[in-house]
Amino acid sequence: MKSLSAHFLASFIALVILGFGCNTPPKISTTSAEALAAYRDGISHLDNFYFSQAARSFHRALEFDSTFVLAWGKLALVSMSADDEEQARKHIARAFENFDHASDRERLYVRMWNHSIFFRQDAAIAVADSLLSEYPNEPEALVYRGHVYESRKRLDEAIKSYLSALAIDSTYAPASMSLGYAYSQTGDQKKALLYMRRYIRLVPQSADPRASYADLLMRVGDYEEALRQYKKSLEIKPDYWYSHTQIGNVYTIAGRLRDAEAEFVEGMKEFPENKREAWGLSMRAALNLLRGEYELARDQYEQSFAADSSNAVLKYGEIEALIKLKKFDDAQSVITEIHKGFSRRNLTESPVMIGYYLAQARLFTARRRFEDALLACDSARAFTTPLTRARVSEEEAEVYLQTREFDQALSAIEEALTINPNNPDVLLLLSKIYHEKRDDRMTGEIGDRLLSFWKMADPDFLKLRELRQLLGQQQTRLRQLPN
Repeated sequence: MKSLSAHFLASFIALVILGFGCNTPPKISTTSAEALAAYRDGISHLDNFYFSQAARSFHRALEFDSTFVLAWGKLALVSMSADDEEQARKHIARAFENFDHASDRERLYVRMWNHSIFFRQDAAIAVADSLLSEYPNEPEALVYRGHVYESRKRLDEAIKSYLSALAIDSTYAPASMSLGYAYSQTGDQKKALLYMRRYIRLVPQSADPRASYADLLMRVGDYEEALRQYKKSLEIKPDYWYSHTQIGNVYTIAGRLRDAEAEFVEGMKEFPENKREAWGLSMRAALNLLRGEYELARDQYEQSFAADSSNAVLKYGEIEALIKLKKFDDAQSVITEIHKGFSRRNLTESPVMIGYYLAQARLFTARRRFEDALLACDSARAFTTPLTRARVSEEEAEVYLQTREFDQALSAIEEALTINPNNPDVLLLLSKIYHEKRDDRMTGEIGDRLLSFWKMADPDFLKLRELRQLLGQQQTRLRQLPN
């Protein structure tokens, strides 16, 4: 559930990593005790999502045994977590070169990973099925297969696969964590939190369970408790990169942009050096978008992509900047590039298409092509889960606000608030709808709620400035009413 760019958008490929720990004694082919020890260190780091330490351990294992097939395979997966496809494919090729030194079980795992690295998910599932046919007591393979099902929005099958993994090994922490996230996607937050608490109990010494639990709290809008849980994870592991980036996300939502940047910088210390500059630029661009500094943000996105063009999901921020700058043709070109990238990765039938269609809807709305915008929202909705449906409803509400169809806008807002009734972006949109309806009581009530939430926001936080302007207009309107 976590990749190194998770503070912007979690990458599906990082999911692949979660299923291959050491909870069951693995059958590993190496003649070097030193290589095996280093490999197991790498697995321990990988289980905790410490990717750079994991990579160093796998490299060390390969120094002792350059024919160690599983070490090459795991190194490939770590590279994919950092969106480095080229390096990942080189590493997996080395695994194939040394197949003579591997067991049949190891070869099946490597073939499965190889298909994922090349985005051949149907083939990866087929190999997972073959592996489980030969080795039915493999919770790792069951969790992997569940993640692929989840990427296809086949949540019921994913959950069955995770439950099967727990039936084999009730202490297998990745299965419990995966169930937490999967049930959250279905909208069953009670079960989601239940399995995340179990994840905490299974590995209480690890920082990640607290952070994963906080992720679910974030999804339902309990930002204060989420922040507390992320900070508790840092008590366990003060340099846990994921918690730093997620705290940055909480601060971003709260408008504390300078505090957010400090947390993102701390989290990026874990990033590979060849990625750090590009992601740093993208992070600052995203924060400048929230300040309304659109030209600066656009320039920083372009510099980021010049340094590293591999992370296509960050292009959504550039699209937003271009729309605000009314460079609509340029925005459409970036949207088209994103679709080409998804086509190359065989992802056009996966949930990542939600972001693509919503970006298209925003551009259509800016161009006042409202019917096209609603059609794009319909296309996005086809890829949603109960959890992600709110994103589409929010976009539909924006369209209806622009067309002054207030009843439809309020209906869409109601759906958007179903999972997270405290989403400040949705509440800000709701206050705008009531303002346009000239419902001063509701405008003020929601506005006061947002002012309380943004009480520590930076003065240059654009959404706070928009809210104050709106409330100021409301007060002016009230003063102009006859006594």
